[in-house]
Formats: sequence, C-alpha cells, structure tokens
Amino acid sequence: MNFNEVRDLLWLAGGLYGLAFFVGFYKPLKTVSLPLSEIPLFSIILGFIFHTRALFLRGLDVHGCPLGNTLERIQFILWSLILTYLILRILWRLNLLGTFCAGLSMCAGWFALSVKSFDPPYWVAENYQRLFSDPWIELHASIAIFSYGIFSLLAVVSGMYLMQRQALLSRKSNQLGSFLPPIHNLEHASYRLLSIGFFFLTLSLVVGGMHWIKQPEFVTTNKLIITLALWLGYTLLFFLRMGNRLFGSRFAKSCIALFFIAILSLSFVSSKAEKTKSSLLPAANSSFGQT
Repeated sequence: MNFNEVRDLLWLAGGLYGLAFFVGFYKPLKTVSLPLSEIPLFSIILGFIFHTRALFLRGLDVHGCPLGNTLERIQFILWSLILTYLILRILWRLNLLGTFCAGLSMCAGWFALSVKSFDPPYWVAENYQRLFSDPWIELHASIAIFSYGIFSLLAVVSGMYLMQRQALLSRKSNQLGSFLPPIHNLEHASYRLLSIGFFFLTLSLVVGGMHWIKQPEFVTTNKLIITLALWLGYTLLFFLRMGNRLFGSRFAKSCIALFFIAILSLSFVSSKAEKTKSSLLPAANSSFGQT
C-alpha cells in the first residue's frame, strides 16, 4: 500500500466504506457493544480522509480540480456524497443513512477503479499543461459535480423512503424497516436535499453561462442542450414538490431516475476544449503502458 499513490488510496477508501457498510447492516441484526456501534462512522471518516488525499494528489498531477476522466468524475461525486452526509449528519440523525452512503461509495468507487479505460492518464501527455484553461470553467465544473454528489445523497434517501414505505405497506415484521428513520423524516430530508442540490446546480449554470457568453465557441451544442435539459428536469421536480403536486413514492422514484440520467449525461457534456485535450490521450496511454 503506497499512501502517495492515488489509486491505492482510492481502493483503501472504498474498503473502509465497505467496512462501514457491512458493520452498519450488522448492527440492526445483532445486539452490539458501544465500541462496535461507533465503527461505521469512524470508518467513513477515515475513508473520507484517504479519499480526500487521493483527489488532492490527482489534482496536483492534473493541475486543477480532478474532473478530466470518468474515474475522476465518479470519485468526485462520491467524495461530495460523503462530505454532504458528514455535514448534514450534524443536523439530521437519519438511521442507516451513513450505511447506505458507504455502500454506494464502495460499489461505485471500486467499479470505477476496476474499469481501466475509465482512468486514462491524460496528464502525462507531452503537450499537456493543465486540465482547465479558464478558472470559470473549473468553478462551473466543480460546482456542477458537487451538486451531483448532493443528488446522489438524495437518491439514497429516496431509496430508503421506498424501502420504509414497502415495509409499512406489507404490514409484516421487518427488522431492517424498524431501524430505518420514520417515513415522514425521510420525505422532509428528500425535499431539503433537492433544494440544496437545485441551488448548486443553478449556481453552476450561472457560472457556466458567464463563460459561455464570453466564449460560446468552447461549448458544444450537445453540452448546452443536455445541461439545460437536466436543469429543467430538476427545476420541474423542485417546483412540483414545493407545490405538493409530486410527493411520496412517485417523488422518490423521480429523484432516483433523474439522478441516473444525470450520471449518464456526464459522458455527453465535455466542452470543445476538453475534446481537444482528448486528442493527446493516445500518446498518454502509450507512455502509461511503458511505465
């Protein structure tokens, strides 16, 4: 284990999130002592520290916020998910929320690490200088990806809502359901998370719009259409929920579906500047294969 190697740190962070996930699910099933009951939170915090160091080291490599390939974007979203959970844990005591967040971070993080094509070393190309040519683009991208992290937490809470609703409708003894938060708490938390995520997504759109007005040639038509469509989707979801026209299971399912659409859209929203950089990747991959 090399603590100065980005991928080693990401594997370690995923393992610690996995420990939190499995111990977190073991707790409701067994009577555990107080020291064991604190393992999930401690493991999530320790994993977050290694996760942060990994992104910091990658940021030094790429000379900017590490958002240049699929692995980096997924890991930044997961990092934002854990950060948001740790902050909101102070305000909302939702049972098993950390467990579900840790499980998602472990599965998605390890999956991204397992697919080698997700992490091409574009930063080792001969003519590479920095990932973002303009600080406004970097700010826009980092805020947008951070909002995706919040939406991933919203998807987790929505999934918990659906599980709790199913447990209540079945009217059967469900040990896991008894440890989930009350269903009305989950619904309130979902609305608050949607509000926070919608704010950051709107802010990223404003910052990106400022750059687009100055340099419209650097923004592809696909990126503009997909970004606006995604923002309109969350705008519609936000106002429907605020007006109590969409709630309950339909609202939860909509949150989950829209989040998956947002993740799928990541591969279609690269700017023209980023596509220019992608032409350097064959040389970068060749150099990477020789090390």
